[in-house]
Amino acid sequence: MRSFLWSMQLDRWQAMGVVALALLVASVADLVTGPTVSMSIAYLFADCLAAWTLRERAGICVVTLTVAISSLINGFGVPPMIEHHELTPMVALWNTTTRALSAIMIVLMVATLRHSIDRERWRASTDHLTRSLNGSAFRARIEQVARGRRRRNPMLLIYMDLDGFKAVNDRHGHAAGDLVLRRFADEARARLRTGDLFARLGGDEFCALVAIDSDAEPEQVADSLHVRLREALQATGYPVTCSMGAVVLDAAAAMDTDRALRLADQALLHVKHNGKNAVRFACDVGEALQHAA
Repeated sequence: MRSFLWSMQLDRWQAMGVVALALLVASVADLVTGPTVSMSIAYLFADCLAAWTLRERAGICVVTLTVAISSLINGFGVPPMIEHHELTPMVALWNTTTRALSAIMIVLMVATLRHSIDRERWRASTDHLTRSLNGSAFRARIEQVARGRRRRNPMLLIYMDLDGFKAVNDRHGHAAGDLVLRRFADEARARLRTGDLFARLGGDEFCALVAIDSDAEPEQVADSLHVRLREALQATGYPVTCSMGAVVLDAAAAMDTDRALRLADQALLHVKHNGKNAVRFACDVGEALQHAA
């Protein structure tokens, strides 16, 4: 199970390296043992690994490569573990073709399985309406960040709530409310970078985890995001604004996820009770700085 989870976390270049290593090991073993000992399972492992990590096109390409390498080492069309003897061109072509097609069928099944698993994992971690992370997935990702703690720069945890959203639902219907939520989520994701997290926690509550560059101020990052989100909400034509509570997570300090979320939520509640449509920062000592937006 750990091996499967590990293989699913590889990026493209890492996966290519692992597949290349598996193919190299199979080829060397085949070269050393010769046609007497079959290395079909080793080649098939490289084929399936390519299909699992890089999907079906890469798997088929690796199948073609493994068949070519095996034929070069053992002879074209010679099945493993038999004595060399003269084969007609048609028999050699048939043997090679059937081996390739058998491997391709297995590769396609492995790739299909990976697609199915990825789709179910996406459904389990994604809010259907906004196409954002759901609350449980967001918390799990934060926990991963907390365990890793390899980043050099601080991060900004932002709790967001839409002001006046319930009135839109009551007066204009849920279709209008869904439109507001989708526009808000689309704009938020567009303003965040790869590696940042954005989630819908439920209803009209959202949360984001944003990396802060070394030359940027957390207040500026939060204020800029708030302005963009407020403009996106205004563009919907409905009287909806956004309140935000934020807390800076020090890169050098241990992360207490529950405490960080609680502080951001408390800062958000302060904004909601004091005029709304603003950003407020909560400090770890319980103090806060309010920034009107």
